[in-house]
Amino acid sequence: CIDTKMRSNAENGFGLGEPEMDANTALTDLDKGMVVWNCHYFQHPFGSLYNLFGNIGLRSNKIGDQCEAIVRFPALFERYPFPILINSAFLKLADVFRTGSNFLRLWVLRVCLQSESHLQKILNVDEFVRRIFSVIHANDPIARALTLRTLGSLSALIPERKPVHHSIRVALDSHDRVEVSAAIYAAACFAKRSKTFGTTMCTKISSMVKRLSTPLDLKLRLICIFQYMHHDVGTASMVRKNCQELLVNYPSEEFMTTILHTLTQLAAATITDLTEQVNKFLMKARLQQYNENYLCLSLSVSFLLSHLDDSRAKVKLSILNDLKCLGEKGGHLWEASHISALISSIIPAENRMETDEEPVNLHNEIVYTALDVISSITSSSAILQFIYTADSPLWKLLESSIESSDMLVALKAIEISTFIALHSFIWMNRKSAGAPTSSLNLVEMAKSGIESLANTICALETAEDKEKEELLKDLEKCLSYGVVLCKAEPSLCGWFCSAMIKQINRNTLSVKSRNLVCQAIGSIGSFSQDAIQKVMPDILSVLLRFEKSALKEENSTVAVLIAIIFQAHQGFSLSNKVSQVINNIMSSSCMWFAYRLSRNALRYGQPNIATIALNAMPETVSSENFHFWLSSLQLIAQAEKLLSKDESKTIHLRLMSAGSSYVQAVNTLKAASCPLWSLQFQIEFVRLRSEMLAAFTNFLTSCNAVKLSPPPAIAQSIALAARDDLLKYGRVVTQMRKSVRDFQLISDMYGRLYQTAFDADNTSLLNIQILQQMCLMVSRAIEKVVVSKDHPSFSGDESPFTFCTRMNYIEAGNSWSLILACKKAAEIMRTTTSSQRIIPEQIMILREAFGVLIETPLAYPRFFFQTLQNTRTKIAVSPQPRGDSVPVLLGSNLALKIEGVLQQSGNQGAKISNMRTSFRRPKAIRITVTSAPPPNPRGHMMDVKAHQEQLQLVKDIVPHRNFFQAQFLLSLTLPGVTNVTVDTSLVDYEGRIWMTGPRASLAVRVYEDIKQNVPTTAAAVPRQGTPTGISSHMPVPGTSAPTGMIQRF
Repeated sequence: CIDTKMRSNAENGFGLGEPEMDANTALTDLDKGMVVWNCHYFQHPFGSLYNLFGNIGLRSNKIGDQCEAIVRFPALFERYPFPILINSAFLKLADVFRTGSNFLRLWVLRVCLQSESHLQKILNVDEFVRRIFSVIHANDPIARALTLRTLGSLSALIPERKPVHHSIRVALDSHDRVEVSAAIYAAACFAKRSKTFGTTMCTKISSMVKRLSTPLDLKLRLICIFQYMHHDVGTASMVRKNCQELLVNYPSEEFMTTILHTLTQLAAATITDLTEQVNKFLMKARLQQYNENYLCLSLSVSFLLSHLDDSRAKVKLSILNDLKCLGEKGGHLWEASHISALISSIIPAENRMETDEEPVNLHNEIVYTALDVISSITSSSAILQFIYTADSPLWKLLESSIESSDMLVALKAIEISTFIALHSFIWMNRKSAGAPTSSLNLVEMAKSGIESLANTICALETAEDKEKEELLKDLEKCLSYGVVLCKAEPSLCGWFCSAMIKQINRNTLSVKSRNLVCQAIGSIGSFSQDAIQKVMPDILSVLLRFEKSALKEENSTVAVLIAIIFQAHQGFSLSNKVSQVINNIMSSSCMWFAYRLSRNALRYGQPNIATIALNAMPETVSSENFHFWLSSLQLIAQAEKLLSKDESKTIHLRLMSAGSSYVQAVNTLKAASCPLWSLQFQIEFVRLRSEMLAAFTNFLTSCNAVKLSPPPAIAQSIALAARDDLLKYGRVVTQMRKSVRDFQLISDMYGRLYQTAFDADNTSLLNIQILQQMCLMVSRAIEKVVVSKDHPSFSGDESPFTFCTRMNYIEAGNSWSLILACKKAAEIMRTTTSSQRIIPEQIMILREAFGVLIETPLAYPRFFFQTLQNTRTKIAVSPQPRGDSVPVLLGSNLALKIEGVLQQSGNQGAKISNMRTSFRRPKAIRITVTSAPPPNPRGHMMDVKAHQEQLQLVKDIVPHRNFFQAQFLLSLTLPGVTNVTVDTSLVDYEGRIWMTGPRASLAVRVYEDIKQNVPTTAAAVPRQGTPTGISSHMPVPGTSAPTGMIQRF
């Protein structure tokens, strides 16, 4: 896992072994490569960049070298996504397009299509378009066709260019088929993005469709353009009218499906005619299917049934796909009549027989799609009005489908039943009402369907390999619906775990199926500990049945089962029997299995198992970084093991030994970190744990001083002078008050760590928050004993004592053992009271409560071992000094420009394009510019504090296609060197601020007079800034500052 991660990071670069450099340097080297290109290419570290523009690149006489240079531009844009380079590169590509051959134009077109997200960064748009557009007047129709396609790919950049619109209109009348095809493509692109193109071209396209000379395939492509003409009401109404006329005049299968799909997209975009479009579909297609498992429902909807006369299966299938789209867009707008008509159309007449024109496979596909249409409507709670009515056709359909011999039909019926039941539970929780009988019946129906389908799939082990893959996907979906149902109704968890244990005990169950079933039980264990505790004897018996030969084949399944055991023992120690079973399995397993086991053991607070698993592991890896990483985990496990309850050693000695191990672990983690694999979060997390143990050690030492160090004789005088009666007890009060500050400081540092973990999963964030509140609770508990209520530093905050008491197992994740310890410690500490004297009994109560917290093993968050998303921010600050500082004259303003790129990817490096695939996405980037004035050598003689204050400017920028830029104007009124700092943070969609960085610094030298040798060349030609920073690993709710510019003096 670690090896793969490091390799993937190393291979993400542009070329092999090329160091990172900024966009300005890259562009400068590119320009040098055009002039001073020589045999030093192979010796230059940026040879791959020179290759684009050098003698063996675009200026080469060989067309192969030119093509190779062109196709490398998209990778260059991804590595240096800044306007200064992208603008220059696209201008050079436009030159190649203008003067090159059609083959080179084709590759330039491909670059424009692949780099669509970077087109908005072109600065000289007019010049770039002029060079491309000049080819439209060529005599070669192929060149004109390539120009039209290139302009179409640039439609997001120039949506309202009238000359381009006119050229597309003229090209549609061309006699060359290739040019007409390209014009249709460009027309579709501009109709999608332009607000005026559709209005001017609607009549033209309609006339071409109605023209007899237009080929049928071109007519179909022209009709598809209509779906984008929804920018104004008049044009959308005209398009809808034209499509309805075409629907009557062109009743063929291809035209029917194309026109209806176009109307669907138009209705989904405008929303206003969605209900009318649903009615139109149900009138145009009679969705009759033959399936002996379906019951015939007699629903008379005279108007709809009189128009269900289209018997073509492909048309039906197309209409159902369009209905599914409308269901996803506006399921809440559907009416009961729509559902009834849809259901009646998929339930066949009893005398329906198979025909040669409509084969059974196609009929089944239509039934599956019709069920998908109903499933798409379940995204809205409006589906409840269709299921809980008298003689509901939807209820009867689900009742018959869930028992179908067709597994896919049964699976889709289970999906619909599950999500309807989920909406029902949500509605009942909002209304605080009991479950109706019909809702309980639906849950029972879903339960029986899930159990029956799981039995059926697990019994089919004789299928071919291709069929097995499909069965595994169906089994995974079926089990996921069971988990969703149990999460909505926790009382079903026991039933689900028992049913899954029965499947595991099957002797014929395949390895992959058993792994899926075990993962389903593990999912239940994440929110119901009682359910998995009840099946713990069965899980142990399954582990005991595994032979040594089967462990290699099913090590993933065994790892999941052991993780379930850890889940069941959160807050408890493993029994000797369970530990012996796990140790026997580890002794005959591979090192990768041992690492997975140790990782899970640390996550669920079982350091004894982790210590055994990690004992010999650091010596078996070849990489130095891996060796130090495993060594640090071994030290962490040993430290947590030392903290566990041991009667042979006092808690003070255990704390000192564990603290020493943690200090070594921090240093080892620093040695394991490298530029490709940053361990900043891990180092900080372990360091804070070490600081916490040190604070506990100091407090226990202070407790011992109550008996060993009596107050001095002058203590009473000191207390009277300070007006603090508790100081009469001597230095023990001072030491304990220092412990209050120490725990408060550690709590604040956990808060800052939380605020930097933007990419952490929610459970990991909760773990950090619990540790923060735990330190705050300890601080407040000590404060109640050693600080009187009338003291200015007494806070009296009781919220940390109630933070963990409000949490349950479902919310806790893998931090349940820590929450239990906090609850127990809070109950003990509530017995302490604030008084004017130090009572030994109260000190003993604190020692007892803190002992509970110390002896509870720390559950490490998932983010410590695995990152499920990665957010990276790069910024470039302009101007950048060519020397030590940027020269500015006194009284003038400094124009500061910040450009940046935001990149977010999953754990495998794949870009995240959907918000649902990530934990959180940045909504805006907050840029804070701080200028610190130069120190005044006579400041001690002056009484003007305004000159000593910093200037701070804050602006929130919403990124466009992951690119953002901001400009600031700084007023510099004092001569000397002013330090300007640019700090960036992320603002998510909930308004929380995440201090992820990066940070850039700039030195500005302010001259009083131009005679002071101001380097004019550096000031006249500002240099593009250097991209810096790779930040995004952590989160914590912050306070959202007002958007815009904030100036503080």
